[in-house]
Amino acid sequence: MTPFAEIFHGDRILEIKMQSNEKNTFDFEAFVLFEQILNKHANNPNLRVLLFTSAQTQFFSNGIEPTLMYGKTESDVRKSVEQLLRTAQTYFHFPVPTIAVVNGHCMAAGAVFALFSDYRYMVDKGARIGFSEAIVGLNFPSIPTIVLQDLVGVKVTRDLLFTGKQIKGPEAKEIGLVDELFSAETLFGESFKFAESLSKLTNNTSRGMKTALREPYRKKMESLFQIDADLFTKVILSPDGQEGFHSLIEKRRPKFIT
Repeated sequence: MTPFAEIFHGDRILEIKMQSNEKNTFDFEAFVLFEQILNKHANNPNLRVLLFTSAQTQFFSNGIEPTLMYGKTESDVRKSVEQLLRTAQTYFHFPVPTIAVVNGHCMAAGAVFALFSDYRYMVDKGARIGFSEAIVGLNFPSIPTIVLQDLVGVKVTRDLLFTGKQIKGPEAKEIGLVDELFSAETLFGESFKFAESLSKLTNNTSRGMKTALREPYRKKMESLFQIDADLFTKVILSPDGQEGFHSLIEKRRPKFIT
């Protein structure tokens, strides 16, 4: 099964549905394929809106597949980190509005993809969203940190990152991390209804507004890319970073050295 399904609703709404595994984790091939899919559709003149959804019910996405980073060489880790950052930035700059339909737990890199969406609609019960890198001994790249600060403020971002707190839908809406909450039964329908309203925009409006919102970040992202890649690679390869990924594989609490 391919990690993603591409579903057109008419010719103006594209749904990309994650279906990689039960937790929708990203391995290297999934990052590459997602970037390829985004690039394939970016210049479609009919496209007005992208729905980013999950085929699973318990998880929207649990982020990086831990085996991708555990026990690997420096070269392999750097290659994976740079691909992750490139794919996330490609999604961030996708030229039409994006809506993340968060129907389950949304963690770490999965939460970054939700953050990098223009809109986030989340199930009202039974799911959490968070940037859990601190819990497994990792750092957090500066690029999504900037975006998160702009969305929810410096203090809230500080607390989310240092604690690795995973919050429920009502709190996520209260702080502005998600836009709307809906029941599991109505989440996709309400998200699709909003997508239909955006699909009525002209091509110039859809793309022009997205450019206005995203272009101010481009140079900053380009200037920080290598810094983020270098530091994230270094932290992943550290003993504590490796222990963090090992603990995820073994489904236990990490036992850090430092």
